[in-house]
Amino acid sequence: RVRGPRAFFTTDQLTTSEQTETSNDKLGWADILGTAASLNPEQKLEWWREDRGLSEHHYNWHVYYPTGEPVKDRQGELFAYMHEQMLARYNFERLAVGLSPVTPYGPGIGWDKPLLQGFNPNLQGFSFRASLMNIPDGITLGTRSVLSSDMRINRERLLKAIARKYLEDPSGNKVELTMSKLGCTVEADEGSVNRQLYGNLHNNGHVVISLVNDPDARYNINHGAMIDTATAARDPVFFRWHKFVDSIFEAYRTSQPSYTKQDLQVEGIQVDSISIKCEPAPILELKKNLDNQLYTQMKDETEVIYMHQKESVIRQTVLQYLPFTYHFKVSNTGEEDMKLVFRVFLAPIKHVIELDQRRRDFIELDRFVEKIESGSEQTFTRSPDQSSVIMPPSPTVQDIKDKKTFVPQGYCGCGWPRNLLILGGLPLV
Repeated sequence: RVRGPRAFFTTDQLTTSEQTETSNDKLGWADILGTAASLNPEQKLEWWREDRGLSEHHYNWHVYYPTGEPVKDRQGELFAYMHEQMLARYNFERLAVGLSPVTPYGPGIGWDKPLLQGFNPNLQGFSFRASLMNIPDGITLGTRSVLSSDMRINRERLLKAIARKYLEDPSGNKVELTMSKLGCTVEADEGSVNRQLYGNLHNNGHVVISLVNDPDARYNINHGAMIDTATAARDPVFFRWHKFVDSIFEAYRTSQPSYTKQDLQVEGIQVDSISIKCEPAPILELKKNLDNQLYTQMKDETEVIYMHQKESVIRQTVLQYLPFTYHFKVSNTGEEDMKLVFRVFLAPIKHVIELDQRRRDFIELDRFVEKIESGSEQTFTRSPDQSSVIMPPSPTVQDIKDKKTFVPQGYCGCGWPRNLLILGGLPLV
């Protein structure tokens, strides 16, 4: 499955690029322009939803973890966690620009009311969706039919399984419920415990919303952006739909025993200090203290693409974080060396007070292992470029021309876009 520029750049961008192409080796230019109108409040975050790296992240994850092949280790659990992190990051950005948190939208939760958010993807081969459209009772996709009433029943059966703490296989046998089995069953991949009983809830939601303009294929109207993993995250309703899906996973999470302090403590290990040092930059010249603060800026960038075997350049403004480093000071008073897993999270200062609610807003920035020798006090530094959650570097056009296209074994292209690792946050004052 390969997606070309048409899945990641709008019709206007590509048209402008084609019009400015020349035959004398000069590059064509196309500026990135948002697709949301100024009257639309969702316009405040179009730069984030339409960041090419975000679409690549979602697309590559689903390519590496396909629904039609044998499932990989913890695939269902990772499906739930990956989308939960997308939601947490999106809610964080919404908080910064004054928008309310995402509300769920799905069968049994708002599905019977018109969908407030419209969306015009302005992508070749995809249709727009007007605001306040009703979700159809059912859709037809080739020989396949999907009924909203069936999806509501699927959700109720999943919630019932969570309450009972087991799923049922096609023979009626009880199957122990785990997050991975639940995730596979919700996505209806090859690891689903019982597709006939629990349906194809996640994928059907994408399909139904994408066909809202032409549910029975009567007018041969193109699908909306929600049909494709390369374009779905551009649509604001993607996050409302996944908030609905995540409500099922959240029901499972809250059914599990809570961690205790003893569960999280390691005898003899003490984290003495954690700090952040931001590197000086012209934009920060008036700031006297750069410690323990993170900064981002919108920056103009260019990217080479190929259309009709011709080279063009897309010029765009994207979020970038200013360079910084983490510094950890850890003591081990025990008699044995300890190998520890460190996890770094970012959370909003304001929003909700209750920790049980705030944990859903925690964004994972990094995860790594360090060996702490016995009887020692160690200080180590970590760069965000080393983050375990970001997308590995991909070959550039020049790398391909120079035949430098070595791909490590097991490479999947999965990961959060590097430029969006740190949230946009509030304006610098």
